[in-house]
Amino acid sequence: MIIRIISIGNKLNLSESKSIEYFIKQLPKNLQVEFINLKGQQNPKYTHQEVIKKESKLILSRILKKDFVIACDSTGDQINSSQFSKLILRCQKNYKTICFIIGGSFGLSQEIKDNSNMILSVSLLTFPHRLFRLILVEQIYRAHTIMNNMPYHK
Repeated sequence: MIIRIISIGNKLNLSESKSIEYFIKQLPKNLQVEFINLKGQQNPKYTHQEVIKKESKLILSRILKKDFVIACDSTGDQINSSQFSKLILRCQKNYKTICFIIGGSFGLSQEIKDNSNMILSVSLLTFPHRLFRLILVEQIYRAHTIMNNMPYHK
């Protein structure tokens, strides 16, 4: 299975990359995590809506019709780690790729949300994109440990 994380924002710095790599290395070889970092479209010449539309176009160009798409947005459903692991397990049985979408600082377009299989709110708190990517990868690792009855998740 491939888990693709598409995000708008800057590339990770070395320490962020190392933190994410720590969790990815512990995942089984049949579970691949890929990152697609897209450049934010903020520009003083564009309104917030124009930026969202431009970023949406970039994101949509990277999603395949056969992917299970999860938009990360504060308006989405909140689930706990056990429920998240069940979601990942269901997706593993039915899809080759799960695609997590992380929008830019102005959020995701309604078009992205409408074309997603699920809208997920990880928290009502706002996180910087760099930290959120780490949180998401940690939760993917945690889901793996829950599915395999490993002691990481207590």
